[in-house]
Amino acid sequence: MIEVLDPLSKIPGVRLAVLVAPDGVPVCVRGKHAEEPQDGTREDIDSLAALATGWHCELARAVAPLSWNMPQRVVLRAARGTLVMLAVPGAVLVAICDRGASPDELRLPMEAAVARMQRILRGMGERGASSSDPQSLPGGALPSRASDQDPGLIHVDNRSSDSPSGSGQD
Repeated sequence: MIEVLDPLSKIPGVRLAVLVAPDGVPVCVRGKHAEEPQDGTREDIDSLAALATGWHCELARAVAPLSWNMPQRVVLRAARGTLVMLAVPGAVLVAICDRGASPDELRLPMEAAVARMQRILRGMGERGASSSDPQSLPGGALPSRASDQDPGLIHVDNRSSDSPSGSGQD
């Protein structure tokens, strides 16, 4: 998923791009602050991922009684930057922007990242489906018992050469 988040994290004004699982665990982290510094601020990324998915779920629960759909894109502005969340099937894509960056400029790149991710997952699914075809699977280590063509099997005919082959006895 690094190739999905790299273009997003290289946009000017984006500090961090994180793909977060629905339970709040960061799956992939890219950006200026993605590397774990010496002071151990990696915990901040874990906390951010958990808070972002928590906020997204709370928003979904808040609008559910109104019969609205679950929010797909959420923008939270703060004093030191902006948090942009985009709902992805089975995950949440989170981007943190610098103070002067516009979150509207991230709409298209974030949707492109989601499309790339879905294309990759779809390709992995097609490869997995094709590997379940019995002819595409490699042969086993032991010869098949049903196969008469295996070179390791010796066929013995117990009939004598004088007995007629059409006697019905095999």
